[in-house]
Amino acid sequence: MAEGPPVTVERPWGQEDLLRRLAGAVAGRRLPQSLLVHGPEGVGKRSLALWMARALECEAADVPCEECRNCRMAARLEHPDIHLHFPMPRPKRAASRAKLREAIETQRHERLALLREDLHARLDPDAVTGLYVAAVENIRDQASRRPSMARRSVFVIEDAERMVPQSASPEAANAFLKLLEEPPPFAYLVLTSSRPDALLPTIRSRTVPLRIAPLPTERVAAYVAKHLGVRDDDRARGVARRAGGAVYRARMLVDAEVDESGAAADGLLAAALDGSPQARYRAASRYSARGARGELEPALEALRIRLRDMLCVAAGAADAALDPDRTKKSGAAGSQGARGAGGVPAEGAVLEALGAVDAAMEGVGRNLNPQATTALLLEEMSAAFAGRSTGRMAGTPQFAGVLRSL
Repeated sequence: MAEGPPVTVERPWGQEDLLRRLAGAVAGRRLPQSLLVHGPEGVGKRSLALWMARALECEAADVPCEECRNCRMAARLEHPDIHLHFPMPRPKRAASRAKLREAIETQRHERLALLREDLHARLDPDAVTGLYVAAVENIRDQASRRPSMARRSVFVIEDAERMVPQSASPEAANAFLKLLEEPPPFAYLVLTSSRPDALLPTIRSRTVPLRIAPLPTERVAAYVAKHLGVRDDDRARGVARRAGGAVYRARMLVDAEVDESGAAADGLLAAALDGSPQARYRAASRYSARGARGELEPALEALRIRLRDMLCVAAGAADAALDPDRTKKSGAAGSQGARGAGGVPAEGAVLEALGAVDAAMEGVGRNLNPQATTALLLEEMSAAFAGRSTGRMAGTPQFAGVLRSL
C-alpha cells in the first residue's frame, strides 16, 4: 500500500501513565462511551482525544499499534470512522436547513485539510465561531450510521462548551444531549474542554470526566529542548515555567506571536493598575467592536498567568511564580490600592481580578463584544486593585447583561 501524507497526530507528550491506563481500558472494553477530556489550555487535549480514537480503531491486541491500516489512517486524520468536529463560523444564510448542514460539513473538511498540514494550526482566529445546531445535527446523523471500515465510530468534539455560543440559545447543546442519552452501541463520544464548568450540567452528568493534569516544569523543559529546538537550558526552563505545565502552550510561547500576546497582557495589566479611566479606554480601544476574538483570547490567557504570578507573590510564595521579576515590577508600577507582599496587590484583590478575567474569557467564548468586554474587565480589575469590588462580573449571565446595558 502506498504511503499517504506525513503523520500529523503525535503521541501525547509526558502522559505515559495515563496512556497505559487508557490502552488497558480499550483492550479490556472498559472505556466509557462518553468522555469529557478537560484540562488547561494547551495541555494536549486534542492529541489525547485523537490518540484514544486511534486506540479504539486499532486492529491489534496491543493498542494502538501505530502500524495497522486503521492506525496509519487515523494518524493522518483520514480515517472514515473518526470524526473531528470543532467550532466554526456560521455559514452565510442558506436556502434550507439541508443546505446549511451541507455548508457546515464543507467548511469542516476544508479545515481538516489545514490540520493535516499542521495539527496545531489556529482555525478562524478572528472569526465568530461556535458549534451551531446544524453542526450538531450533522454529528447526530453521522453517529446513527454504522462504521464504514472499523468496528466503531469515534467522535471528537473540541471546545464542547461552545455548543452554547449565546447564553440564551442552548438549542445546540440540547440537541447533542439526545445523542448522549442514547448513543448507538458502536459510537464513542470524546468531548474536550478547557472550561468544563461552561457546559450544560446535563451534558457533564452524562459524560465521564478525564482530566489531563499539567506536567512538571522539567518534563515540559525536555519537550521544549527536544521538539522545539531550544538548546539553551535556561531558556528552555524559562519557557516551561511560563507554560504552566502545558506542552502546547510552550510551543506557542516559543512563537513570536505569543510574545505579542504577552505584551498585550502587560498593557492590560498596566491599564488596570493605573486606575485612570483614560488608561483603561486606551487599552480597550485597541480591540475592535467585533472580530477581535483571535487577538483578545490569547491576551487574556497571558493575563491570567500574570495574575497567577501576582497571587503567588502576594501570598509570600514568589518561588512558585512563573516570572516573579516581571510581576514585582508590574505591581510596583501600579496604583497604591490594596497592597500585599512584594508591593503587588493583596491576595483578595488579585483573586477578584482573576474572577473578572475568567468571566471575560467566558464572554469571549460566547462572542460578546471584545472592546466592551475589555473595557468592563479593566474597570473591574481597577476596582479590585483599589480595594472596592463592584461584583458586576460575578458570572457570565450577569456579565452579558451588563454589556447589553452599556
